[in-house]
Amino acid sequence: MSLETANPKALRQALLPYVAPSRGLAWALFLVTLAVYVGAVSLTGVGAAPLGLRGLAAIVAGAAIPSLFVIGHDSAHGAYMAGARANAMIARVAFLPSLHNYSLWVAVHNRQHHRHPNVKGANSWSPLSPAEFHALSPGRRLVERLYRSPLGFAPYYLVERWWRDKFFPRADVPGVARGAAGRDFALPCLYLAALTALLFWAGGITAIMLGVVVPFLIWNMMMGATTYLQHTSRRAPWFASEAAWRGAARDEDVTVHLRVPRWYGLVSHHIMEHPAHHIQPRIPLYRLAAAQARLNELLGERALVEDFSPRYLLATMRACKLYDYDLGAWCDFAGNPTAAALAAQIA
Repeated sequence: MSLETANPKALRQALLPYVAPSRGLAWALFLVTLAVYVGAVSLTGVGAAPLGLRGLAAIVAGAAIPSLFVIGHDSAHGAYMAGARANAMIARVAFLPSLHNYSLWVAVHNRQHHRHPNVKGANSWSPLSPAEFHALSPGRRLVERLYRSPLGFAPYYLVERWWRDKFFPRADVPGVARGAAGRDFALPCLYLAALTALLFWAGGITAIMLGVVVPFLIWNMMMGATTYLQHTSRRAPWFASEAAWRGAARDEDVTVHLRVPRWYGLVSHHIMEHPAHHIQPRIPLYRLAAAQARLNELLGERALVEDFSPRYLLATMRACKLYDYDLGAWCDFAGNPTAAALAAQIA
């Protein structure tokens, strides 16, 4: 890494050329992704179609929701295309299938997660310490064990993230304008009511299960896995407080670039090119792959790059159960360290 890229400001400056929104490309990606989702959901309501085909359509619809959501995520950052009004409009539409509240997402994600990545309590998948885990009730310990297993992605995101602070405008979510959050709560509610009624009219309960329930569960599984893999690695430290994080690590130290197959990168709109997004959030998704490649060149050996495989996922989930914030190391549920003391290495 050169001296010119040895500080966060220099890295942001180096990635600035990739902040180049294209209105034409943005609209094309959005409309194609939306068409895939609408087409798949429509097919689930066709009672005359074979059930197997309708089931496949439900899976496609479930996979299209994350693709739409990534576009909404980019738009909520003001990165997807030029113009604040166009970005806000696209974000609200793209968030409808995932039933996300635009105002809450901006408050929790943009203003909280991006300012305090890998700080306990301010982010998805914040690991408990061994002492915190053992102080839980037996039932709650079982829940935590479920969450930190391959079956836990959907229930974790559904309960701990979406229901807690991404849907209903609760009073304990900071930095949210009540009026705007209320209106952005009404939008997905109206969408859900209209979609459910239309599917029931077209194909009854089966159509609702295939067109609403199954895609929503698939979405939660994929979103839970994505947020887990973006910031969980045996090489990624966590911190007990903002004070402990500041000065000890930077965005590129706590954010994983997970290399995935090219087809998945295209379908997911390059959401796993995540360090470049954290360093320069206004890079549009269609420039992220090039920006991440440049960032990896600048960081050299400091780049936190992992290659995805089922073996990598299972190994990560075995090692990353709890986190010893005093030692700065990942632990198993018994409190035994499973990785080196990360925070000490970075500092």
